[in-house]
Amino acid sequence: MIKIVPRHWRYPCLPAVFGLLLGGLLPYSALADDAAPAALSLHDVITRAVQMAPPQRIAEASLALAQAQQDASRANLLPQIGVSVSQLRQTTNPATLGFNFPGLPSLIGPYSVFDARIKASQKLVDFAAAAELSSAEFGTRAAAAQAEASRESIASHAALAYIQVLGSEEMLASARADLGLANDLLSLSRDQQKAGIASGVDVARAETAVAQDRYAVSESETAIAQARLQLQRLAVLPMDQPLKLSGDLDHAAAPELDIAHALQTADSQRPELVAIDASIRQADAELSAAKRRRLPTLSLVADYGLSSNTPGQNDEDTYRYGATIDLPLYAGGAIKAQEDAAKLRLEQQRIQLEDLRQQIEQDVRLAIATAAASREQVRAALSARDLAERELELARDRFSNGVADNVDVIRAQTSLARARAQAIAAQAAYQQARVNLAAAQGKARQFDL
Repeated sequence: MIKIVPRHWRYPCLPAVFGLLLGGLLPYSALADDAAPAALSLHDVITRAVQMAPPQRIAEASLALAQAQQDASRANLLPQIGVSVSQLRQTTNPATLGFNFPGLPSLIGPYSVFDARIKASQKLVDFAAAAELSSAEFGTRAAAAQAEASRESIASHAALAYIQVLGSEEMLASARADLGLANDLLSLSRDQQKAGIASGVDVARAETAVAQDRYAVSESETAIAQARLQLQRLAVLPMDQPLKLSGDLDHAAAPELDIAHALQTADSQRPELVAIDASIRQADAELSAAKRRRLPTLSLVADYGLSSNTPGQNDEDTYRYGATIDLPLYAGGAIKAQEDAAKLRLEQQRIQLEDLRQQIEQDVRLAIATAAASREQVRAALSARDLAERELELARDRFSNGVADNVDVIRAQTSLARARAQAIAAQAAYQQARVNLAAAQGKARQFDL
């Protein structure tokens, strides 16, 4: 007799194996779903913003456009080769060709004309086209420098927004800490009232302080939401995902505050100076091109092809080669107008260079002055915060021992909240001053907390 074993009994270990596999995979799946977003450093944010921000993509497109214009100017000096094919049905008046023989009809045709040929030309001398190519090359340099200036601008704005988020986060943490102190005071006031030490007025004061601190927390939450959205937009980060940063406002190396050195660095590294210098050279080349349009141009031309009535009927090879010289004698004043326009553009660029140098010096001096003042403000604000914490500790001891009511405690808490906010604002302002100093020297992309 054959004993039939149920299928699920044949492999008793399979349920256990599947159980282990599922038990091992499910936690990892859950962890993957619940994984927190990685914290972004300032370097990460700047790198992403510089690569993906729409203003930078526009600047890169402008650079590509300038390069295309340079290629078009260069092509004007290279050999030109083309092919033409035509099949015509026409009539001819021989008198217009100088044929006036007796018996010659006044109209010849109609007859067919077929022509297929290759044509080539090469400019040997064209001073204006050479100057236009030089102008296009300087235009490409200017566009490249402007793209670099765009990177610096985006980096500085991203760094400022990053610091704003860090400051908003610390403001929110401080507001929540103040709310915690207010709640502790409310609990203490109620306990003191039950013990007969405090009055109902003390409890009412504490409740008012709690309500005010709740409002401050709500304000801080609104501010941090706005700051995060601004940073997400600048860095092209998803706005529907949480944002976590890894920076810290507390630790920062003292910036170099030597004005002479900072001005020298700015003069050598600010891309705006490179851009305006290239623009001046471009305008000068445009002026040279405008003047050279008065000069003659020399070109070689040649063509070779098949001439017949139709393909295969009376066909003969024909060719032409030679040189042409073009000399403009009168263009209606267009050349003079082009010269005047080029001179004005050149003068504009020189004025802009002078203004830019003054602006850069102002940026550097203002950034150094702001950084120095902000550093002193940080020291003063931190000292005031420490003193406010000590004042609150003493006031709470007096109230806990029944020596005084909670008026001094609430005042001390208010002073501490203000001191904390000032300390955070001073630290954020100091870091932003460091960003502005780096940007003034053309080193915004190298900035780090």
